[in-house]
Amino acid sequence: MDKLSDDELLFYGSVEVNFAYHYGSVHLSGAESELQLDHDTFTLRALSSVSDNDNHQKLILPEIPATCVQINSTSGGFESISDIFRYPLIKSKLSSPLKGIVSGTRSALIKISSSEWYRLKGCGNDTDGFPIRPVSDSSDKFTIRGCAFLHSTHRELVMTKYISNLLSASQIECANIPIGWFEYQPTNMTIHSDIPSVQDIHLNQWPKVSRCCILMKTLGNKRLSDHVLYGIEQLFSLIISNNRHSHPIDYPSLISLFPKERLTKGEQLEPLSTWFASIANILQPIDYYNSNWLHPSAHFSMQIPTDTDEHLWVKHISILNEYLQTNGKLADLLCSIYKRFGFECGSILGLMHYHRVSWGTYTDELGIHCNAHPNNLVMKLFSATDSFLLAPLDFDMSFTEKTYRPSRMNVISFDEIIRLELSGFQLTLAGDSQTNSGVTAWADMPDYQWTSSRWLLRDIMLNEFNRTYHETCQKGSTVMCEIIPDERNCAVQALIRLALIKTMREIA
Repeated sequence: MDKLSDDELLFYGSVEVNFAYHYGSVHLSGAESELQLDHDTFTLRALSSVSDNDNHQKLILPEIPATCVQINSTSGGFESISDIFRYPLIKSKLSSPLKGIVSGTRSALIKISSSEWYRLKGCGNDTDGFPIRPVSDSSDKFTIRGCAFLHSTHRELVMTKYISNLLSASQIECANIPIGWFEYQPTNMTIHSDIPSVQDIHLNQWPKVSRCCILMKTLGNKRLSDHVLYGIEQLFSLIISNNRHSHPIDYPSLISLFPKERLTKGEQLEPLSTWFASIANILQPIDYYNSNWLHPSAHFSMQIPTDTDEHLWVKHISILNEYLQTNGKLADLLCSIYKRFGFECGSILGLMHYHRVSWGTYTDELGIHCNAHPNNLVMKLFSATDSFLLAPLDFDMSFTEKTYRPSRMNVISFDEIIRLELSGFQLTLAGDSQTNSGVTAWADMPDYQWTSSRWLLRDIMLNEFNRTYHETCQKGSTVMCEIIPDERNCAVQALIRLALIKTMREIA
């Protein structure tokens, strides 16, 4: 892998992993693939529970409550992809000239050329191959970790393209572009290459169940919640004002922005959390314009945090502080970027729900699943031609209303599924860190003033999300994002990069 630029380290990742070859087959999905459905639902349900004749233990696979997605691999076209993909790749403990970037437990990224990045989703459970693990500590049922399966692979590739086509009318990109998939096969055949080859020892168990890895081009890797929002909220402790002896927050002004029913009476008045206000239906619009809740001279300390890349930090903190000294207030910048995130999230989820697409909310023997959360939105590298900062991904569990098939564990209507997705997304945006296992990072605030400020910003983001979502669901379209003036955009991009520096080692 070529040396990464500063922006690539921030937007794609910096935690390296070695790759090895594994014997198997490589398949391309074909550019002309359409959404094809097999209405014989027994195909999937026969796969979801597989007995092993040797030990009579039960293997559980994901069971999406929808008709199967069928996709045919192309017989040619391999000249369109890099020779690196001539055999399946798997993350490995072995030293290797081929390195990638870690992306979660079972995925990784590879940079192939000066600008092309690929996501390998299902290339090993860390570097342990595809281990067989109990579904839970007390379960006698098992599942396979670290891979995709053939039915979920086909669903990811087809639904990514399907949703991409729906969103493109509003100039919204999906983070991934489908290419194909690997199927890992058990064999002792030698692969002649400088790249080492390995054989996963787990493939001999349930050998009829294909272990797959989904291959896609990708536009980014860092997630809205665990990297951007988590990073921004870690930056609060570094904000100071010209009056070094006073807090940069004007707390009476801040508290006055909340309605009285939001305030708790203790040692000092504090607002109830955004997520609690949302549940209690007491969330109200915040009139934050022209408010001085944050001192007009507020800026970031030039002190370099520990374990931080000094060059990157100084570069972006200087850009941001220069903007604040000459062009604007930090309060306005923070409020506008949280509002922008709310708008983009509301637009994306609203368009999917208008077109009757579930991101993936259902229950099976592996647990309760909901893929509709902010960590399935990637922060893209800024381009002057892009209207959106965020791009959605992770559609291996998604399905449409027409293909939804209620099952023993999924008896609710499609409308109820949509409502569950909306509620889950709202709560995670609102800061409920326990709502969704896909959102894990949560920053501790330095004091009650900054805790209250967090709820102010989360209120702004959630209010804009709600407004945009409902408007988009009614109209079936979303308005163009407002164009950020160049000077402010430089500050926005600097703030995002500072957040990504703070979370550089976080694996979402």
